[in-house]
Amino acid sequence: MSTHGPEDPERDEPATLHVDGDEGDGAEPTPAFPGLARTGPRSVSELHLKGVIESLVFVADKPIAAADIAKVARAETRDVRRLLLELRAEYMPRGIHLDEIAGAWQFRSSAANAPFVRELLQAKPVKLTRAQVETLSIVAYRQPITRPEIDDVRGVDSGSALKVLLERNLVRMIGRKDEPGRPLLYGTTTGFLEFFGLRSLRELPALREYTELSPESQATLLREMAGEGSGEGEKPAEGATETESPAGGNVERAPGTD
Repeated sequence: MSTHGPEDPERDEPATLHVDGDEGDGAEPTPAFPGLARTGPRSVSELHLKGVIESLVFVADKPIAAADIAKVARAETRDVRRLLLELRAEYMPRGIHLDEIAGAWQFRSSAANAPFVRELLQAKPVKLTRAQVETLSIVAYRQPITRPEIDDVRGVDSGSALKVLLERNLVRMIGRKDEPGRPLLYGTTTGFLEFFGLRSLRELPALREYTELSPESQATLLREMAGEGSGEGEKPAEGATETESPAGGNVERAPGTD
């Protein structure tokens, strides 16, 4: 393998990193770096930019957008995004993943290794009660929505669940509805996308996908998301006779729509 650097006085064209293989034996050349075999020779400046991108995402204390990386690295946003996608593919089989979250990028430990990470950090998994999951689901699929509309879908008062979701920055007040009393409208936050590892609301599963699950699979999914028991002590809303899950078919709007 030979590397031609920019200091080589014999070269006038842009410096490139070449990977030499055996001529004529049909063998694939050995890549100098992961991923290079797929993309061919790279300029030294591009390899440097890729390393800069990796460093910036690593040190950022929150997800960082490609445009912000490009500004710091003095590069084109389209080039930064292309290299981010390459890095994401290279990290895919590893214990650290590069994920696009709410339109920005962040390194995260693999979800498969979560139990070990929690043990090291002595951190408890963040869980939502069933009531909170129901309320959050309604807000996510039908936003903007008022609290009375949430109560009407669930069949119970959702005030306590909504308060917790506001405190955890999963839901926010986004305005008031133009009707008598001007009730508050609620919607999800960027924190909601980060919490569930979504790039946008369009990545929410279609409700049809949930309703096609068997009752046992639905129950397992709810237990994993909400933990055991509601713990909310909620009172039925006026005129309500039963509690209904929004994932059971009460919410009909497609994900990512208003």
